[in-house]
Amino acid sequence: MNEELDQQLLEENPPYELEELNQESILEDKIFDYLVALPNSPNKTRIIEKLRTKAKELKVTRAFNSIFKQKNEEYIQELKSKGGNIIQFTDCPIQELKCGQWSADDSGVYRIDYTTMIKPIKIKACSHPILPVERLINIDNNIEKVKLSFYKDKKWQYVIVEKNTIASKSKILQLANSGIEVNENNAKDLITYLSDVMELNNIEPKLSVGHLGWIDNEFVPYSKKYSLDVDKEFKQKIESIKENGDYSKWKEYIKTLREKSITLRFMIASSFASVLVKIFKLNTFIVHLWGKSGNGKTVAEMICSSIWGKPDNNFISNLSNTSIANERLCNFYRNMPILLDELQIAKAKYKNFDELIYMLTEGKGKERGTVDNGIREQTMWQTIVILNGEEPITSDTSKEGVKNRVIEINEDETIVEDGNGTVKFIQENYGFAGKEFLKLIEDKEELQKMQQHFVNELSKIMEYKKQINAFSIIMTADYIVSNKIFKDNPITIEEVKPYIRTDSDETERYINLIIDIANANINNFYDSKKSNSLENNNCLPSGQIWGSIEKTTDGLGTIIYYDFIPTKLYQILEDNNINWDGIKKKMADKGYVIVKNGKYQVPVRMPSRCSKND
Repeated sequence: MNEELDQQLLEENPPYELEELNQESILEDKIFDYLVALPNSPNKTRIIEKLRTKAKELKVTRAFNSIFKQKNEEYIQELKSKGGNIIQFTDCPIQELKCGQWSADDSGVYRIDYTTMIKPIKIKACSHPILPVERLINIDNNIEKVKLSFYKDKKWQYVIVEKNTIASKSKILQLANSGIEVNENNAKDLITYLSDVMELNNIEPKLSVGHLGWIDNEFVPYSKKYSLDVDKEFKQKIESIKENGDYSKWKEYIKTLREKSITLRFMIASSFASVLVKIFKLNTFIVHLWGKSGNGKTVAEMICSSIWGKPDNNFISNLSNTSIANERLCNFYRNMPILLDELQIAKAKYKNFDELIYMLTEGKGKERGTVDNGIREQTMWQTIVILNGEEPITSDTSKEGVKNRVIEINEDETIVEDGNGTVKFIQENYGFAGKEFLKLIEDKEELQKMQQHFVNELSKIMEYKKQINAFSIIMTADYIVSNKIFKDNPITIEEVKPYIRTDSDETERYINLIIDIANANINNFYDSKKSNSLENNNCLPSGQIWGSIEKTTDGLGTIIYYDFIPTKLYQILEDNNINWDGIKKKMADKGYVIVKNGKYQVPVRMPSRCSKND
C-alpha cells in the first residue's frame, strides 16, 4: 500500500509545469531524473509522451530523446549496482532476492526499454516466475550447476543444470524440455536475468554429489552437508528412497517373518551390512539367493529394499541393461545395497556368470574417454550386491577369485508364506530402518571390536579370508539390528554354516571336472592292456582318440589313470573357460602334470600301431 502511495505522489508532483517549459528547462537533469524514477506503468508512458510532444513543439526532440536514453541507461546501471528491484513471486522459494532492472512478479519476468524515439518496449525474459535458488559444486568433478525453481501448472518445480546451460543462447533452449518457457526470442534476455540475479545475490554454493553413500562421515541421501545432484535416469530411484507409513508396524511385521526363516534373516542382514563394506575397507561382494521358482526369493529382496525405501522397480533393478548401464547403476548406489532381480536375464548379456561376477565386484568401471578427448569420471562402488535367481551363479569351473566374491544361498523351502500380503504391507510401510541403522553404527571403535569378534569365530570353521570378512560384517549388522531394532536373538555361527563354502580348491574342482568328462567318454581312450590281448582285434577307439588309460586296483576297486593327448586336454579346458597357463603350476604341484626342463607337459603313452602280433 505504501509503494502504491509513493508512486501516486511521485506521479502527481512533477518538478515542472508543462506549459512553462522552454528549450532549456525541458532538457534539465531534474526532468529526466524524475522520468527514470517513475515506476513502470501506463501512466509513466503517458507522462513521457506529453513531455516528448512538448519537446517537439520546442524543436528539441532529438536532444530530449538522446538525454532521456542516456539517463535511463545510467539509472539502470545505478539500479543494478544497488541491487535494484526485489523479486515478488508468491510463495517464492527464497525471499528478498534482488533482480536489478528486472520486474519479477507472478506475471513473469520483464523490463521496460525505450526506442530511440522514446517508445517503451516491454522485454519479457520469461512468461512465468523463475529464479536460481542454489549453486551446486560437485565434489567429484568440480562442475558447478545451478538449481532453477519455476512456477508452472499451479506448482513450484525445479531443474538442475550445468552453469554453462544458462550462459549459452543455444544451450538454454534445452530448458524447454523441462517445461520452462524459453525460445529463440527470449533466450538472450532469460540468460541476462538469471545472470543478474546470480550476480546481485550472495547465493552460497552447496557441495553436491551424483551418487549415494559415504562422503567422509556423512551418508547421502541423509546428509545435510551434501545435496544430491543426479542424472535424469536416476531421479526416479532417488524418489524411492524415502520414508512412508508406520515404522513400528514395519518392525513388528518383519520381526515375525525373520523368526520363520534364517535365510530371510541373513538376506536382511546383508542389506544392512552394505553400508559397512567401505567402513571395513572390504571389496564388493555378492549375496546370491537361488532356488526353485515361487518360494519367495523376489519378496525377500523387496523386504531388503524396504529397509531403505519403497520396494518397487525403481529400487530393484534387473540385469537386462548393458555393461555400461550396470556400471553406472553400481556407481549411483555406491555404498547402499544394489538389488538385482532374476539372474537368468543376464545369460543373454554375458558369456558366463563369472564375467558378470567380476564386473559387479570389481568395484570400479572401465576408463572411458569423452567427445573432447578427455577422460570421464571413473565409476566406483563398495557395497554388497544382492541377487536372486533359479540357479547358482558360480560353477565347478569358476576360479577361486570368483568363488570368494560370492556367498551363495540355496533355498528351496518357502521363505515368505504370504507373499502377496507381505508385498502389500511393505509397499505401504518402508524407508525407516536404514536411516536408524546409520545412527547405530556411529561408534566405529565398538563396531571394529564387534566385527573382529566374528572374524575370530568364523576363522575357526572357514578357510577363505575374503569369505570370513564378508560373513563377519553381515553377522555384525545382524547383531546390531537384532538388539537395537527388532529386539530378537542374533543369528548364530551354527545357523550360517549352510551358507559357507564347502567345495574344494579350484585345482581339485578342475581335475574332477576333467575326470567326469573322461569317464563319460572312456571309449575315446586307448587301453594298453587290451592292445596286447589276442581277444581284442580292434584295440584303438573307433572314433576320436583322446589319449590312453591304465587300469590298476588297490584291492577296493579299479583305478583308471588317464593320459591325455595335450591338444585334447587344452580343448576341454578352453571349452570350460579354464586357462591352462593359470592352472598348470597348481596341477604340477599336485602331480597331475609333469615338468621337464622347466616346461609343463601332459604325459602321453600311445602305441604306434595295434595288431594281434603286438
